[in-house]
Amino acid sequence: MVQYIKYLVLTFSLIAFSACNSTKSPSKEETKENNKTEIVSVLGELSKKQKTVKKELDDYLHKLTTFDTDSIVDKTYPKLFYVIDLDLYRQYIASMMNSTDIEMTSYETNVTKLSPVTTFSNGTEFTQAQYTTRVNIRFLNGTLYDTEEKMNFLYDVLIHKYGQKNIKINVKKRILSITKSEKLLIIKEKDTEWKFLGDNLDYRKLYPSFLPNEILTNLDRVQTPQKSRKKKNQKRKYVKEKATEKKIVEKQTLEEKTIERRDENETI
Repeated sequence: MVQYIKYLVLTFSLIAFSACNSTKSPSKEETKENNKTEIVSVLGELSKKQKTVKKELDDYLHKLTTFDTDSIVDKTYPKLFYVIDLDLYRQYIASMMNSTDIEMTSYETNVTKLSPVTTFSNGTEFTQAQYTTRVNIRFLNGTLYDTEEKMNFLYDVLIHKYGQKNIKINVKKRILSITKSEKLLIIKEKDTEWKFLGDNLDYRKLYPSFLPNEILTNLDRVQTPQKSRKKKNQKRKYVKEKATEKKIVEKQTLEEKTIERRDENETI
């Protein structure tokens, strides 16, 4: 989410300059406020461990909406700061609360996917989550996107990034709404609490520098290794049983045919 807001701030800053020179004709369809997009959860039934993780995850997502720097850092997977400067990270989060150009008026989240919890031999537990966010942003700077022409320019850039159905702009109220899907890695090392790590292409380039190998090799797996092995064993057992049944049926068929031929010979 932090990377997400960072992208928005940079986008607004850069596009504001470009939009001043835009000659694109305003489009009423693009700038009108559309129906509210519903955020729907499809988690289904959760295991006991998943319920524990879900509670921690909800708390973490709430912390993000407040931009509470200490709480966010405390909940972040600490090994991330092997490759990212902690002080700069703190400064960046704090700067989000002091912007004179934009204001985040609301931030909704809903967890839509939570994978089974994997427990490794060293005691580390791991799972992955996907959640949907909807953020409403008001433009505070009166000279920022102060015409429909400039607002439409911004709209074009954002729909290219997030998709048309995920971008809503209310020109009169100067409010932008963005719906986006986010991913997280959730890790609990032995004798520690659950920690969270953003999961996107940029972060994945850094993962090999600090993530344990057991987590790297289990990214995006739906099942835990134990369940996966169990399923494979069950499949082997099933195939073996079916092969045995086939042999029994073939043997019975052969015996029946032998008896029939013997009966025919005796009749003759």
